[in-house]
Amino acid sequence: MRHCKNKQQTLEIQSFQSCGQLPQVWDDFIPPNHFLNRNHLAVTEKAKLPDLSFVYVLICKNGQPVGAAYFQLLRLKKQHLNEQALESWQRYAWRAFTNWVKPRLLVAGHLFRHDVESYYYSDKLSPFEAYQCYKDAIDQILMNTCAYAVLVKDVPKELGTYFSHYAPQYLMLRNDIMMEMEIPSAWQNIGDYEKALKHKYAQRFRKIRQSWNKVNIEELTVTKTEQHKQTIFDLYQQVCEKQPARIGLLSVDFIPMLKKQYADTYKVWLIREGDTIIGFFSAWLRDDAFDMFYIGFDYDKNAELQLYFNILFFGVEQAILHNRPKVIFGRTALDAKARLGCKPRYQSTFVYVRNRWTRMITLRIQNNSQSQEGAWEQRHPLKENK
Repeated sequence: MRHCKNKQQTLEIQSFQSCGQLPQVWDDFIPPNHFLNRNHLAVTEKAKLPDLSFVYVLICKNGQPVGAAYFQLLRLKKQHLNEQALESWQRYAWRAFTNWVKPRLLVAGHLFRHDVESYYYSDKLSPFEAYQCYKDAIDQILMNTCAYAVLVKDVPKELGTYFSHYAPQYLMLRNDIMMEMEIPSAWQNIGDYEKALKHKYAQRFRKIRQSWNKVNIEELTVTKTEQHKQTIFDLYQQVCEKQPARIGLLSVDFIPMLKKQYADTYKVWLIREGDTIIGFFSAWLRDDAFDMFYIGFDYDKNAELQLYFNILFFGVEQAILHNRPKVIFGRTALDAKARLGCKPRYQSTFVYVRNRWTRMITLRIQNNSQSQEGAWEQRHPLKENK
């Protein structure tokens, strides 16, 4: 545990390395069902996610708690980038960087979830005061951990404006997009979704769904999720290995532990072809959305059975059956999800790289990335879209 005070001696920042160290004042300050409640924090901590450690911060003003924040500290290693997607010189440079510098990325937030609030502050604070407290805490933990960079993930809207205007060294990731699709209340089943598609998209939907009839879907209980955890993890890794960047990796116990803790709201399904498990997918059943989470599948079977697109269609179907007003599909594969009828929701995520040369390279990469975007935005598969 560390204690740091600012120059005015009114703000005290206390940091802890495990939720078991948190004082009683933390429990008294955090609302019972908030993610920062000790019971929720323990799930991620006990999952033993590789290369990851934790920092919990309590912010007090004049001796009274006014804020609490959750940080993850990721030790970057060569496996966090897909070396097959890099040129030779880039591969050697990345290996040298991770081996010699041993960089650590400080994450203000949760690498593996977007649906949780990692910063809670007192309603006695104005949004600007809340921003100041959060920024002071981030700066202090960044200094304490000697992290190479900080990622401030999924910043609340009321605070994002202040990061943009008062912290110019923090670069906003303008291509950080969440793909979502609204579910009209009139839809009763997946057939209503098909009827809402334009002709060529409806044809494509029917063709892809034909292969779904060749598999069986099984929703897992807590016990069965634990029983199949190694298979689930292996299928997750097949998808993970195809990604160009893997900033954070799951452990074999992460999904079973989530299912155990949130048995009613966290759903896990297996895909079987005969007796063989060829895929899985999971989702959060939130009051305001059906929120797709981690998936995995056999890539050879994906080519044959269109598993990825069928999982997306199944997500739409489950959102309809659970009477949810929207389905959230996450940040990846924007074009594929635009073909379903998803629209983008831009997130407020900021990054600060301490080395100015690396910061300039990061800005250049983002600008290049933005210049290559746009094709998926022209896809309007639903009839009501113009």
